[in-house]
Amino acid sequence: MRSLERSSSRSEIRALTALRGVAAMVVVLEHFSATAQQHSATNIPSLVAHGYMAVDLFFVLSGFIMAYTYQADFAAHGLKSFPGFLLKRAARIVPLNTVAVLLTVAAGLASQALLGRNILFESSSLAYDTLCNLLMLQGLGIGTNLNGPSWSISTEFAAYFLFPALLALVCHRRRAVAAATVALAAIILAATAAAHPRLGLDTASVNGQLVRCFTEFVIGIGTYRITRNPDWAAWLAAERVTLLAIGWELAALLLRLDLLAAAGFPLLIGALACDQGRIARLIAARVPYFLGVISFSIYLLHNMLRPIELEVVRTLHPAPLGTAAALGFAVLGSLTVIPLAWLAYAAVERPGRRWVRNFATFAARGYKPHRPKA
Repeated sequence: MRSLERSSSRSEIRALTALRGVAAMVVVLEHFSATAQQHSATNIPSLVAHGYMAVDLFFVLSGFIMAYTYQADFAAHGLKSFPGFLLKRAARIVPLNTVAVLLTVAAGLASQALLGRNILFESSSLAYDTLCNLLMLQGLGIGTNLNGPSWSISTEFAAYFLFPALLALVCHRRRAVAAATVALAAIILAATAAAHPRLGLDTASVNGQLVRCFTEFVIGIGTYRITRNPDWAAWLAAERVTLLAIGWELAALLLRLDLLAAAGFPLLIGALACDQGRIARLIAARVPYFLGVISFSIYLLHNMLRPIELEVVRTLHPAPLGTAAALGFAVLGSLTVIPLAWLAYAAVERPGRRWVRNFATFAARGYKPHRPKA
């Protein structure tokens, strides 16, 4: 059993990294299924029913990982840790988001020039919208989103600004305060789902997306607190609990009940965080772990490929595809994202993270305030 409470090095939990990779591919498979449907002669099933729930898994997982990684620093140094926290998150997100936005804009303009129409996005004020997307404001309803999935990156970055307060409430020494905070988040999320058919959580409204992000982020922090309790950690470490969590999620997807799936995410994350048995090792195997490492690039870049590859298929095969061919396009299209994501990770994510941190360090050391002569 992994002791989350006493870990001082905050080493990576490989099973959770791999889970992030699986979730990213679930989103890609669902989106490419929808793309293939646009050129299919028949209605084809989605490769992953309600795959958008992987985004909700991202939010819960992010809350857990942020608490797991930074709780000790905030406990020791309080708000003095906040600038460093934001810098690390910006270093993780900004370089790739910048490249993704610029590539999307360039590809959209190229399609306009070559095809006479923009196949990637619609914008009435491209300069303004580009700036808003670069600043990650589109998920807050400011500017038009040029890269569909990036709304969740925008809302999650907004959640980082509330992270110290949320962490203080959920990790409060009084359990009643922590329990009330997590319970309130769960009630708000449940009320949101109750307003949609079959307890759905998929919504295009800015307010609905913010609710999903903030409440699930809090639930993720609460999951981390539970794993710090030795008794709960011992229970979660049992492989039967991991199997229960996986079965729960499969049942929720088959039943297509979003709230049921969201309710099982804390159990799944907590189990994989504490379990070091065969199932956790299998999930953390080389391929899913690799997908987890490049998952951010997978998620942020795949949407750009969808209309481009659809246009290529339509050019090569103008007639609508049969069911098997359409499903094959969905699978192959999803797989083409992986090499691009690996390249982006190696050429943008990893060096970009290092560059931002080095620049911040240089700026902090090199800045000398002007002192007027006496």
